[in-house]
Amino acid sequence: MNYFKILGLLFLFLSHIYAEVLLKAPDSFVKGEAYFFELEVSGESLKFPKIEKIDDFVVQEQGTSKSMQYINGNYSEKYIKQYMIVPDKSFTIPSFKFLIDDKEVFTKSKTVLEKKVDKTDSSDFDLTLIPSKTSLYVGEELNIKLVFKYKKDLQITNLGFDKPHFENFWYKKLDNSNKRYEDNGFIVQELDFLLFPQKSGELSVGPLRVDAQMVNRANNTPFSFFTSLPVEKKIYSNRLNFSVKSLPSNISLIGDFNIDATVDKQKIKEGESISLKLNIDGVGNFDDIQDIKLNIPNATIYDNKPEIKTNYTNRGYEGTYTKVFSIVPSESLVIPSIKIEYFDKKEKKVITKQSKSFKIEVEKSKEQKAVLEKSKEQTTKSLKESVVIEELSIKQRVEYFIFGIITTLFIFGLYTLVKIQNSKKELKDAPLVSLIKRAKTKNEMIKVLLPFLKKDEKLDKLIFECESQKDFKILKKEILERIKEIKI
Repeated sequence: MNYFKILGLLFLFLSHIYAEVLLKAPDSFVKGEAYFFELEVSGESLKFPKIEKIDDFVVQEQGTSKSMQYINGNYSEKYIKQYMIVPDKSFTIPSFKFLIDDKEVFTKSKTVLEKKVDKTDSSDFDLTLIPSKTSLYVGEELNIKLVFKYKKDLQITNLGFDKPHFENFWYKKLDNSNKRYEDNGFIVQELDFLLFPQKSGELSVGPLRVDAQMVNRANNTPFSFFTSLPVEKKIYSNRLNFSVKSLPSNISLIGDFNIDATVDKQKIKEGESISLKLNIDGVGNFDDIQDIKLNIPNATIYDNKPEIKTNYTNRGYEGTYTKVFSIVPSESLVIPSIKIEYFDKKEKKVITKQSKSFKIEVEKSKEQKAVLEKSKEQTTKSLKESVVIEELSIKQRVEYFIFGIITTLFIFGLYTLVKIQNSKKELKDAPLVSLIKRAKTKNEMIKVLLPFLKKDEKLDKLIFECESQKDFKILKKEILERIKEIKI
């Protein structure tokens, strides 16, 4: 009886050895850094669970290693899978179910806590963050200078600096800020970042980290450089804390801005276009300026995407916002002023500035004037004739009525015939293609093409490009090809 008990216990012991699941995971992590853990499984037949997320953090499989064991006639396989996540708060690795030798085996869950890191204190390295200010408004620019120092005599094989993640800040690296120099036995490298807080409250930045790989100075043999593996040192910066104040309600811009608008002409003929150029300049968060649109009744409006140029200077985050509108009015109108609202930090109040408005006079074409005058004359003549007809007899009225109809039909037919002949002659003498070919400037080509707006979407875009800097000959060629395609 005892013999069978011993065999049973031995079987359970062997099953435990050859059907083992081991979770290897650190107890803590550093916010913003990758966290790695491993699952080690042994057995004859293995099936891993599919792990995609842990507490809403995406899990990435880093690799798998496999080995085979043959102990005392028992064969087993051992798999080790490595996983990675990038957590920003404490989390729990749940229990995972494995199918090992047709049996379900579960791992234990594990809670992993966030670890706060302090600035690295070292005689060989230093990493410091220097802010231009610690109290600011939402959207206000903030310069942070990163200064990294290491001793000149260190045998550095590699320096790694991951792209920083400034939580609750929009940021950009200043292109001309990469500096490298020597100072008192140290190699110094500087980087400048421009940050804009996106919300109010108490915000923080850092610590940031630099990874340095270097030759192990503990090995003093002549061949140590070739035989020893490099050691890695993690250097952490200081943490920065900021007090960020909110802007007034419905205000997203802060700084000092100017706005101006110009038009190329204020008196045009019907069918011609007006070019309105809007320009905003000054100092402030230019990247937060919303795309400006125009809504003008009785006008067709085309616009390009705004062009925003910025530069960080001693004055701050300077910039320009430029946008061009092409307006085709159907009648005389007023282009309204465009306003901009921003918070002035010095005056501590909201400032409103606006461009001037423009009165546009549209001259009707001669054809329309002639038609209106002719219509007026015909109306007057008809009224006079009606007075005379009232005095005539019924018979005369009938005769005049019939004669009037015949005369009207004859005049209308003659008018139609003349119009058709003139139209054919006009098409023969000056077709659209010929007119475009004769155009010597973009403005001349715009005047020819404006009556054909809204006939074809691609043609509209090409017409609008006449306002751009595109090469005139190339543009003319593209327009001619499109007109031939749509057969206008």
